[in-house]
Amino acid sequence: MKRIVSSFVLILATATITHSQNFRLGVSAGLDVSNIAISGATGGPLNNKIDVAGGISGEAVISPLFSVQLEANYSRQGAGIINADGTTAGSYNLDYITIPLLAKLYGTPQLSFYAGPQVGLMMKGKVKSSNAEDQDVKDLLEKTDFYAVFGSEYKFKNGVFVGARFNAGLTNIIKDKTGNQDLRNHYFSLRLGYSFSL
Repeated sequence: MKRIVSSFVLILATATITHSQNFRLGVSAGLDVSNIAISGATGGPLNNKIDVAGGISGEAVISPLFSVQLEANYSRQGAGIINADGTTAGSYNLDYITIPLLAKLYGTPQLSFYAGPQVGLMMKGKVKSSNAEDQDVKDLLEKTDFYAVFGSEYKFKNGVFVGARFNAGLTNIIKDKTGNQDLRNHYFSLRLGYSFSL
């Protein structure tokens, strides 16, 4: 099912780009502020994890008010593990290649609002601890995650843009579904980038 959804997203993006009036290519970098929503498990509190992120984008301009944007980003997600006394105990480090397909609505020629689905492909999954060796947990987690993305972007006339978005994980990424544990990614993205017409 996941492969079918991923293939549908790519086919839709290709068809949209083919029928677009204009195409813009972009590159961006910034910060991801992530955390993990966990239910059905015991342990200490989790803290936000802040890490660098970046990627490329292709925007198919359908009209002055609407466009479709396909991206490929490297995102370092996870959460910090906090002891009861407030000190850092370790962290969850989950690295993904994320591929969002976004529908963008322009309120003005510079300001846009967007939403859409996102596929996340896990590249690395580790738990780091301050008093033990790092543990590789990639085999315990789903290799694919799905998100809903909501955000906005402001593009200056010289092509520089700034954006902010929220990425909400929709699926339980724990591979073993026989227990009652549920783990979902979510994170904010802040980006600075540059785009230009081809």
